[in-house]
This record gives sequence, C-alpha cells and structure tokens, in this order.
Amino acid sequence: MWNVYFGEWHSGRLKRLPYLGYDLLIWVLSFVIIFGLIMLAGGFENVVSPDTLAGVGILGMIFFFLFFIGALVANLNIMAKRVRDMGLPAWKSVLGIILVSFVLELLFPAQQMEISAVATQTPEGFSSAVDANASTGSVVTQVFQLIVFLCLLFIPSDAFKKNVV
Repeated sequence: MWNVYFGEWHSGRLKRLPYLGYDLLIWVLSFVIIFGLIMLAGGFENVVSPDTLAGVGILGMIFFFLFFIGALVANLNIMAKRVRDMGLPAWKSVLGIILVSFVLELLFPAQQMEISAVATQTPEGFSSAVDANASTGSVVTQVFQLIVFLCLLFIPSDAFKKNVV
C-alpha cells in the first residue's frame, strides 16, 4: 500500500476501481484524524473557540500538519498514476489541474458564512453564545474538482493512448 501512495512516481499506473478505493481510504483516514483531533480538543462545542489549539497541543498540530502533507502527496501520486493509466502525461496533467483550480479560486473567491447564536436563559442557567465565520470553497472550484474526480473515475484505461500501427 505504501508503494501505491508514495512509490512509482514516474512509471506507476492505477486502474479505475483501485483508484476509487485508495482515494476513499485517504478521505476516510483524513476524516478519522480530524474527528480525533476535535475530540482531543474537547468536543464539538469548542471547535470555534481559541482554546482549540491548547486542547490539541503542539504535538497534535504537528501530527496533523505532517498527516495533511502526507495525504496531499499521496493523493497527487495516485491522481498522477490514474492519469498515466488513461494515456496522458501524468505530472503535467496534475499540475494543469492544480493550476486551473487556483485560477478558478482567484476568479470565483470563496464565500463567507456567518454562524451566530444568541445566549438564552434556561432553568439551568445561561447558555453561551457562539459567533464564528466559516469559509466554504468556491462553488465553481468544487464543481471543477468533482468533474475531474468523475473523469478520473470513469474514463477507461488507455483512452488517450495513441495507437501506432
């Protein structure tokens, strides 16, 4: 499995179903790690508080950063293998996808959401108010990334390979 994620940088290929499995595994592991760090920080009620960093600790943040970089590298590697399996130049195509995503993010910036709640009085006492701003990615960029994922998933092997007779 390590060889699929971190090996064969210039020659590896990945069929459609294994690509889906390895990509989903990265997503599930990322979800579990993020959920675990939130629980270490004290649960969901403290996610938007400034004490989140203190709850996780510096080692937790370093672990999360290293995991994020590793997951990013692994995801780019399996994407390059899948693109190579389709018959396209792998790293040029992946860099082109990244460049188009950045350009779309600049042209259609992320939208801000404001989350707020008011303090209410209950028989047990006052509940705390929450004010936070959340940023969602650009809808255009998310649609582009979905199209790229679906193309990687549904375009068959050697679809763009030139047949030399």
